[in-house]
Amino acid sequence: MPLQNNPHSNLRFHSKFSREVREPVTVTANERQLLDLVRRKVAVTRADLTRVTGLAAQSVMRLVDDLAARGLLVFTDALPSKTRGKPSPQIALVADFAFCIGASIATDEINLVLIDFAGNLIGQSTKRMTPVTRLELCSYLRIAIDQLLDLHPMARNRLFGVGVGMTGFFIGQGARLNPPEPLDDLALIDLDLLLEKEIGYPVWLDNDGNAAAIGESLLGVGMHCQNFAYLFFSHGFGGGIVYQGQCMRGAHGNAGEFAGFLPGQGLERPTLEMLRLMCNEDGQSFATIHDMLEQLEPAWPCVDRWIDRCLPALTLVTSAIVGILDTERIVLGGRLPKILAERLIARLVIDNIPRRGVQRPQALIVASEISSDATAIGAASLPLKQHFFF
Repeated sequence: MPLQNNPHSNLRFHSKFSREVREPVTVTANERQLLDLVRRKVAVTRADLTRVTGLAAQSVMRLVDDLAARGLLVFTDALPSKTRGKPSPQIALVADFAFCIGASIATDEINLVLIDFAGNLIGQSTKRMTPVTRLELCSYLRIAIDQLLDLHPMARNRLFGVGVGMTGFFIGQGARLNPPEPLDDLALIDLDLLLEKEIGYPVWLDNDGNAAAIGESLLGVGMHCQNFAYLFFSHGFGGGIVYQGQCMRGAHGNAGEFAGFLPGQGLERPTLEMLRLMCNEDGQSFATIHDMLEQLEPAWPCVDRWIDRCLPALTLVTSAIVGILDTERIVLGGRLPKILAERLIARLVIDNIPRRGVQRPQALIVASEISSDATAIGAASLPLKQHFFF
């Protein structure tokens, strides 16, 4: 399924980003490949790019020089040559070539981030809000985006677009999402078109699991692993799948809805909302997940009970991922604190019965390597992934 975004958005970015003023094409396929290799630091010299891509040296030189002339790449300090001859200059992305804003819409809060072309986090803003209504969402986004851009004037002049990640599943009608109850007012509407009209910038929309998986692929586990499943813990339970560095969205945009393994199994969904309700039962009352996470103590008795209740479902889900997807990693992320991820990982056992004393190779289960909001980071990356990177 194509990326969930207003199909007209990619025709309205500023002409400085396109190859020609009349042509809404940012980079060619070969240029995209080079940019992505430089982004991941797989190749940092022309010789590296030639070796990794298999393109002719002259072609790589021409492509790199053209990208540098357009302001996407820059030559930095030279690396010592392993052979005789002139040292090779390093190649890097020009961080301020373009900027993007990402918004993460959860059931109780909205997070905004501003990133540059190299994926660096430049600024962020958070608003606690429940329930989230269209009016309040649009009002907050207009104000918060202006404030972020006021603090970073260059970003205002080079803002490429706004990505949005919202919890919920796609219903098969364009970019319409079906979110949990606290987001009733945002359900089943063309949210990308509404936001474009209200904030005045092109908008790309995806669900939170996909967006977080993309964020992880760019700045976390994906820097050293190109194939992983991402489990997203929040009000609900979902995730995303990254294969060869690309987010697999499926026919309707809902690939990675791992909670779909659980209906009819008599297993509870391993959500942070369940933990919040268990805290309330123990007399520690929290109105929202945000409130709970702010004060969370891993030693609370309900945390151990929550882990016990999560393990049957997670055992089924992770075992199914190993059997169906055969990924290199399974990442526990979303809004799940790292300490809770590590405690779950320590007790998870994947169903892998040995034969002749030998087991199937299985995924390594790890905690997310992104300390900030992976959904907002991934959402901010949606426009750049579609137009510049793989």
